[in-house]
Amino acid sequence: MGTPERSALEAQLVDSLRALATASIVPAPLATGGLAALERLFDVQVASRHCDQAARWLRGQGKGYYTIGSSGHESNAAVAMGLRTSDPALLHYRSGGFYLARAGLGGVHDILAGMVAATAEPIAGGRHKVFGRHDLAVIPQTSTIASHLPRAVGVAFAIGRAARLRVESPWPTDALAVCSFGDASANHALPPARSTPHCTVRINACRCRCCSSARTTGWASACARPPAGSRARTATGRTFATPASTAPTRRRCWR
Repeated sequence: MGTPERSALEAQLVDSLRALATASIVPAPLATGGLAALERLFDVQVASRHCDQAARWLRGQGKGYYTIGSSGHESNAAVAMGLRTSDPALLHYRSGGFYLARAGLGGVHDILAGMVAATAEPIAGGRHKVFGRHDLAVIPQTSTIASHLPRAVGVAFAIGRAARLRVESPWPTDALAVCSFGDASANHALPPARSTPHCTVRINACRCRCCSSARTTGWASACARPPAGSRARTATGRTFATPASTAPTRRRCWR
């Protein structure tokens, strides 16, 4: 049997997996429940990719109306698993992994319902394909150019202000607002976030290399650099977090 023909992307994946198989890797010890968390992470990442494939199949059948997928952004699921489900999230349209990490595999139905414009879709009733569900604290938005980042800043500001004024809020007093967006949108999304005091936003810039706005070459991280006097922590896609591991950051943010 001959070697199957592969696209450049598939060939890169296979070569990388082969290199891992021959490498001398000493696995780090897993924390309690770590294996189950990794299995869950893998499940929702694969489910997100399957949703992308389903979107294209449905479009080919004339039954689907949305094909922008989350392929390449599946690590968003790890971000979701490092937060609490009560942390308000405003998601990039490629954050399928994040959404499924919160919703579980049952969230596949939500995504597919949006693709076929079904009224059963939980947040838009089929009017648009968005990620949103009230019970999961996922706030719907449709921005391509990350105009939802100022909105996320407003949510974060409101959380802190409500706590200081001791007024009722839909979010816990130590909640973190999270916002994901394409890195090419940083030029018009990050300035208001950097200039707003007394709020905490977990910013998840999704690396796209070449996007609808501009080609990115590392300047997005420079735009996101916090102003003098503010506190910030950074992480990469290789960082696997849990709510327990992010608790010290949460305490520092809201002390």
